[in-house]
Amino acid sequence: MGSSILIFFNIPGLMIVVGGTIAATMIRYSLRESIYALRMSFKILLPSNDIRNKEELVELTDQLVRSARQNGIVSLEKIEINNEFFQYGVRMLVDNYPSDLVRQTLQEENHLLVERAETSAAVFSAVGASAPAFGMIGTLVGLVQMLANLSDPSSIGPAMAVAMLTTLYGAMIANLFALPMADKVAVWGQEESTRQHMIIEAVDFIAKGLHHSMLQDVLAPYLDKKPQNENAEEV
Repeated sequence: MGSSILIFFNIPGLMIVVGGTIAATMIRYSLRESIYALRMSFKILLPSNDIRNKEELVELTDQLVRSARQNGIVSLEKIEINNEFFQYGVRMLVDNYPSDLVRQTLQEENHLLVERAETSAAVFSAVGASAPAFGMIGTLVGLVQMLANLSDPSSIGPAMAVAMLTTLYGAMIANLFALPMADKVAVWGQEESTRQHMIIEAVDFIAKGLHHSMLQDVLAPYLDKKPQNENAEEV
């Protein structure tokens, strides 16, 4: 708009909003929960090598089922599995864990994932709620400084900058980062939980040694497709 971007940089205002928001969040949540939320945000935003497409997971499961039936469960360790959760379940099968224990362990891992995602989303929601509040606090601080020094015209400008910019900082942190990230973490948690439930069924399918022709029917609820038998009846 024709002015320098440096006029929007105010260290006291940043200290009030960022420092106050961090302090308020740390009072609500532990350091561990806050750090985990930050790590989860990086995990969501950065590209991953994990297989996330459900169709690819079905293809991988089909390959694992065929290999297990033809060459035994031990042969699965030779197959590359680019999904950490799936790899964990298959490794337990290869190590000869009982199928019930494998399923129970994976379900517990999924339950913990959901809890962590909900907590992380709540941390970002807390940041989104605190930032505008501290922006308003910074505005009040700037106004108090301005009113206390009306006799000194040179102090009015810096005090007014703090008053206006802290509100801007609070609004931007909340609406451009914290609240969108809270929604993104919540959606990611739901999608990842569904994907893990699908993997749990796939691992259980492998453990039971079922025929690969039944795989599409077992995983159909996770693929938004009708089971093959149902389609056959309709035909």
